[in-house]
Amino acid sequence: MNEQKILEKAENIVSFKSHLLVYILVNILLFGVHLYDNGHINWAFFSLMGWGIGLLSHYISVFNPFFSVEKEVEKLTEKHKRSIDQ
Repeated sequence: MNEQKILEKAENIVSFKSHLLVYILVNILLFGVHLYDNGHINWAFFSLMGWGIGLLSHYISVFNPFFSVEKEVEKLTEKHKRSIDQ
């Protein structure tokens, strides 16, 4: 990985961590307001779930646990090395 890709990856990780921190703080505030309001409809859960879906998609775009170019390169490199050794 070259220096520019490493910097881009680091920026994406910091962006996700900032998003996560804001998500946690805002939802704590919303649940505090909900407890103070003492309403019958649990409206704070709508924010938690809706924004949570967005946060999950941000996580997938940054860390990509399903498809990774780096993992595929490692697999192909290892496969190539094994074919050469045989």
